[in-house]
Amino acid sequence: MAEIVILVTTLRSSFAQYLLSDIQNKLTQIMTDISMKMEQTQLDDVRYSLAPYTGQMREFQRDYIMQITDSSENLENFHAKYCIKREINPYVNGSNLELVCHTIRNSTLLEIKNAS
Repeated sequence: MAEIVILVTTLRSSFAQYLLSDIQNKLTQIMTDISMKMEQTQLDDVRYSLAPYTGQMREFQRDYIMQITDSSENLENFHAKYCIKREINPYVNGSNLELVCHTIRNSTLLEIKNAS
């Protein structure tokens, strides 16, 4: 019983609170970094999958593909607007648009976002 009282007293001290807070902040930062790296890897995978086809596109289209694969938010917005709602895209259309939409659908990026 005395050990429990000592443990509770120690954990309630300002030093222990500071130490635990610091550990929590560092773990949060590590988890955020891991998440960002995983997301970037998945975005790179989408770019890699599109690479053989972007060589046939015009430069402004390639730049546009790079822009939409720059972040998961950009990719999700593109997918919702042009792949699901089928709005007219001024940069990528026809078979190129179908190819981009197909590649996005096959990526794990949307699956992970939908699961969370």
